[in-house]
Amino acid sequence: MSNLMRIGELAQQTGLSIRTLHYYDEINLLSPQHRTSAGHRLYGEAEIARLQQILSLRQLGFSLDEIRECLESPEFSLPKVIDLHRHRLREQMALSRTLLDRLNGIATELETSQSVAVERLIQTMETISMTQQYFTPEQEKVVEARFREEEGKWQDLLDRARSEMEKGSDLTSLSARRLARSWRQAMKSLICGDAQIYKSLIGMYQQAGPEAASWGTLDTATFEYILKAVSFLSLAEEMDMVIPTAQIFTPQTQEVIQLGQDTLRQLDIGVFGTEGLLLGLLVQGKSIAARVLVEAGANLEAAKEAIVQILASHPTPPVDPSSDRLPYAPRTKRVIELALDRAERGDRTGIVPEDLLLAILDEAAEGGGGVATHILQEEFGINLPNLQQQLRSARSQ
Repeated sequence: MSNLMRIGELAQQTGLSIRTLHYYDEINLLSPQHRTSAGHRLYGEAEIARLQQILSLRQLGFSLDEIRECLESPEFSLPKVIDLHRHRLREQMALSRTLLDRLNGIATELETSQSVAVERLIQTMETISMTQQYFTPEQEKVVEARFREEEGKWQDLLDRARSEMEKGSDLTSLSARRLARSWRQAMKSLICGDAQIYKSLIGMYQQAGPEAASWGTLDTATFEYILKAVSFLSLAEEMDMVIPTAQIFTPQTQEVIQLGQDTLRQLDIGVFGTEGLLLGLLVQGKSIAARVLVEAGANLEAAKEAIVQILASHPTPPVDPSSDRLPYAPRTKRVIELALDRAERGDRTGIVPEDLLLAILDEAAEGGGGVATHILQEEFGINLPNLQQQLRSARSQ
């Protein structure tokens, strides 16, 4: 038993995480044959040689399922894996010369003695782990800092995803869509528009897999569920089917949306932008949001005139009389996403009109704002932060 290695020791010497080794065992990719009396894993030469092959194939871009198929094939041996890895290293040129030299040494030993020292395998795996850095040091610091700022949110997202999977939730359900929106927004916050971080993140998931990520306990099944939910949400958005009003809007908010749609049709405007939300709030006139708008100086007729003037210089598609509703502009979809987030944080079952107005102001702070915020500021001279504070005060009364 003296030649056997505990999982912590193996992880330390190879640069892998204990969690990754546990995961390899769970999926029967690398299962040690020996255990201590307390049940702790012990790795021998056979397992270490197999791990060497796993890491080499991983860096070649093989998925874990593909690696399992390779290792179960009698034609796939350690010398063949090393040769493949050496070839890939020469092509990439970005990997260290040290790794190539060590792999050359292993290849020589295999050619002469058909075996290789465990120490040499350990050294090679350590070097492989060092070269499997998908982010530059600067990117790694940025991503790590952003993740740590919202670590609780990431873990909550994973817990929600697992809960949806266990319940067997339909991927097109409201709860799955909420999960997809939250995940997508979290990823946007993590990447922050940095194309290089985006590319590095994609490379990490393609080559290392979600189970290798350090963010929470992201396993392949959970990751795939989230990706499918995001894909279905994106498809629904593309087909303009993402906003099931009966599910996410309260009856009062449904009335606001419908009145906004009707008013824009009267103005011969063919797209439902944020100005439609503003019009709907003013026409409906019964909500706290409408009262705060009027008290701040907003006026329905002046808003309609301003909208016509603004959009006259930006032609919109003609109104289709056969359509049940006007298509939502991208900015409007984003506002509704933000409103839904507010409703969820407030533990409400649907979006109320005040959520819509606050979301319009949130989107203005986030993305510059649309026609609605332009009218509020330029036509009515309303200070948006003050309006937000007034609305919050009115809601709390």
